[in-house]
Amino acid sequence: MKKKFTTTIVAIASVFYLNFDAQTINLDTSFGNNGIVSIPLTGEADDLQILQSADNKIFAFGKDLPSFTNKIYKLNLNGSLDTTFGNAGVLTLPNYISSFKIVPQGNDKILVTFKKTFQNPSISELSILRYDLNGSLDTTFATNGEFKTSYDGADGFRSNNTVIFPDNSIILATGTRFIKLSANGVIDSSYGNNGFINHTNSGNIQLSNSDILDFYDTKIEKINTTGNLISTFATNGTFTYQNAGNYSSKQKSDGSIYSLDLDGYTLNKISSNGASSNIVSLTTDNNTLEYYNGFDFVGDKIYYVGTTSADSPFIVGYDNSGNLTPLNSQNSYKETAIPTGNYTAILAKNNALYVGGDRIDTATNQWYYVVAKYNITNSTLATNEVKTEKTSFNIFPNPVNKGNTLYFNRVQGYELYDMSGKLLGKEKNALTIDTSKLNTGVYLIKTSEGEVKRFIVK
Repeated sequence: MKKKFTTTIVAIASVFYLNFDAQTINLDTSFGNNGIVSIPLTGEADDLQILQSADNKIFAFGKDLPSFTNKIYKLNLNGSLDTTFGNAGVLTLPNYISSFKIVPQGNDKILVTFKKTFQNPSISELSILRYDLNGSLDTTFATNGEFKTSYDGADGFRSNNTVIFPDNSIILATGTRFIKLSANGVIDSSYGNNGFINHTNSGNIQLSNSDILDFYDTKIEKINTTGNLISTFATNGTFTYQNAGNYSSKQKSDGSIYSLDLDGYTLNKISSNGASSNIVSLTTDNNTLEYYNGFDFVGDKIYYVGTTSADSPFIVGYDNSGNLTPLNSQNSYKETAIPTGNYTAILAKNNALYVGGDRIDTATNQWYYVVAKYNITNSTLATNEVKTEKTSFNIFPNPVNKGNTLYFNRVQGYELYDMSGKLLGKEKNALTIDTSKLNTGVYLIKTSEGEVKRFIVK
């Protein structure tokens, strides 16, 4: 099967008379301290991640460097620590050196997976530990709560080496092998050769129905549980990115794959069968955004977080078609309550965004992990002003190339709005609009007769 690539170079807004598509986000002052929970660290922060727990709370987890102190923090939805978890809401893990992941297992267990346990390069060992939702080590799992085996792959950033099947059985990717475990961490000898299948893999896998997606910097392979390529996916089982990158990938409920290049400004939207890919070029907001760190989706929206060139955190919104969704009338929302820090993870839930990251108090050099909550509301030009377009008034050409003149079919007074609803300019009598000073995107003209026209500058 051949793949088809398309590229969205410029994100444009949705049709105005259907959806003006701007949003407002505000810190939820009932969460933490005016919307932000700050967790003091003894050293430096390192890539905080967040995850919704099975009991509808928030797991925040990361390292405290350089001591490699690994901790999981469990928060209630008001930002307070869940004191029934671990030690007053904090679970301290073994001080293994690699980054780690939380993988939910059923409704009452979590697996904590490390790709590397020791600093010594001669010791190549990974670990899976199992905990109850209250943070107690489940000693019925594997050997006293932990399964260990040799690991032959790279210590990939944020990579996930474990998938859970509906019966709670486990497949573990070790770089050169797949290992199948029962739900309780015992090697399943009926799988492959006494529980093992030799198969070179990335060590970064996700479940796709009953199959496995194996993620690399250059490609995605889809294989069955015995390691054979699924030939109906992409080209003989392999989707190849147009450009190699450091990709962070998630799947939507329809099986489509979204891969964010953490070293660039692009999102690959890949169909569930791998046959097509739409590459969305993400905004740099006039070169003020340094890098994107994570994303999540809810409904028809995708939200991204990252770090600005001024070392402060940002949030960016898009819709599923690749159109930029202004937040608070801006291409990117920059959090002024955290003057120096990063947003590294995001969890989108209904009309709320939970965002994880870090900040530093530059006066004391004290680092903190942070979890912030934002409420989302739609923010549009008054809907009663957006009327059905009439044929009596026309603009052309539409779309118009940036720098070219946009013409009216008759003299008209107008007001010009950008896609956030901001008034950009107005004239009493005009036949043209000079687009040379407009950015590419979608605009709205409200005429003196009360008509509304949308046009695109490309």
